[in-house]
Amino acid sequence: MSEPIKILEIVENEDGTAEVSLDISDEFQAWFKKSQDLQRWSPKRFEKWFIEALTKGLMLVNEESDEND
Repeated sequence: MSEPIKILEIVENEDGTAEVSLDISDEFQAWFKKSQDLQRWSPKRFEKWFIEALTKGLMLVNEESDEND
């Protein structure tokens, strides 16, 4: 089984933001469409979902780091 999402490149912009290039498997796309009740792939919906998931993950890491200090 291939990786569901593979990070290909991260480009940090001068304004502090970053652009992330991803390779998304067909299996993940099918799961995502079903979980979001979509008929077709929506890059905009995926971007919103990905940013929320990444933000939540970073918050958890920061909380665990604070607990270990």
